[in-house]
Amino acid sequence: MDILLNHYERKNMPEKNPNKTQLLTLGIAVSGLIIVVLLVLLLTGGTSKNTGATTKETGATAKAQSSSSSTTKYVEGKDYSIKYSNEGIVDKKNIEKALDVTGNDDNKILMDKSSGAYSKVELLFNKDKNIFVFKNYKIGSNEPDSYTRYSIQDKKVLDGRPQTTDYENMPVVYTWTNLTK
Repeated sequence: MDILLNHYERKNMPEKNPNKTQLLTLGIAVSGLIIVVLLVLLLTGGTSKNTGATTKETGATAKAQSSSSSTTKYVEGKDYSIKYSNEGIVDKKNIEKALDVTGNDDNKILMDKSSGAYSKVELLFNKDKNIFVFKNYKIGSNEPDSYTRYSIQDKKVLDGRPQTTDYENMPVVYTWTNLTK
């Protein structure tokens, strides 16, 4: 290879342009590289950090799991189970609001053995009165230990013990069950 000695020779040297085959090959290589990177990101979820949380979908309800019964956090499927039977009967938002207001959505309280853990919580819906009736069962009992009425219209807990007509022959729309009894 000759070294150009002067400015004139360098200036008048013909430029080498890539041909169509080289451009096509370069385009295919770049496209292939982009596709490989995107597939890797898609398959790994965009991150390699594993939080230990998994998602399980049950019917129309998605739930997250993050712990085991050996810690203070309880895990659905290991420590307790939840079953919604509300389809076509009552809106799930109303159930969740009632659970929140009455404290029946706190698994730590429901499972706390020092205060007498529950084995089961049933939520019944009275369509005529537009109320929910909670039946809470303590571990070892076949009869409800406590009853709570919740008005969907007033969005509050109602005073007094419910009448049997409030819940007798009414559909169970939610069931929480302690699996660690």
